[in-house]
Amino acid sequence: MKLAKFNLGLVAGLAGLTIGLPARATIVYQNDFQSGAGSEWSHVLTQNTPTPYGFGPRTFLGEFGNDTISLSLTGLGVHTGVQLDFDLYLIRSWDGSSGGAGFFNYGNDIFKAALQGGATLLEDTFSNGNPAGQTFGPNANNPAYTGAAESYSLGYVFNDGILGISQVMDSVYRFSFDFSHSGSLLAFDFRGAGLQGLGDESWGLDNVQVSLLGAQAPAAVPVPAVLPLLGVGFIGLLWARRSKRLS
Repeated sequence: MKLAKFNLGLVAGLAGLTIGLPARATIVYQNDFQSGAGSEWSHVLTQNTPTPYGFGPRTFLGEFGNDTISLSLTGLGVHTGVQLDFDLYLIRSWDGSSGGAGFFNYGNDIFKAALQGGATLLEDTFSNGNPAGQTFGPNANNPAYTGAAESYSLGYVFNDGILGISQVMDSVYRFSFDFSHSGSLLAFDFRGAGLQGLGDESWGLDNVQVSLLGAQAPAAVPVPAVLPLLGVGFIGLLWARRSKRLS
């Protein structure tokens, strides 16, 4: 008796089928500055906030004024886009816009984030209380602290010589930007502009993270449904050998 030979070529072909995992976001850089800043940064100054509320200080990159601070990354893998996330600390009396608001017309106090030599991701005025308002927000002019994740939380005190008072004055904004990019080199510039001295207006960065979008997925894995067919193939091979001995 002869049994029809099982098509081992078909089994091998099916076994070669794979499930390709979808493109994903891959974190290639992150820093909360608890252990300082590395050579990827143009400035490595860090400090602790004077947070007075019992949960302890936060370490961040800063303080800076009318400075440009750069982050440079190299050797990036295959990707089609990038996601940049960071926390922006705005410290003391950011005055927002010069909107013709009379006595409160102290701005423009601007923060800018951009690709080095490329697109601008953020360029707006911000106010830590000045009624003149700020450009960051949904409208052309917005109230102070619009869009802030936190306010009065870092513990920085501003001594207001005009009003003759001292008060905690700061804010935290959390940003996330996606943009097209495919090169192996990437650099960002972060900049404050229009600011007075550090004792009056300053800024810092925390929780910086860079992720590649559309990055190459991990190695593909076999289709689970093919695995039983492999077993059937081995059984067919054994039966073919047995029938040959019996014939």
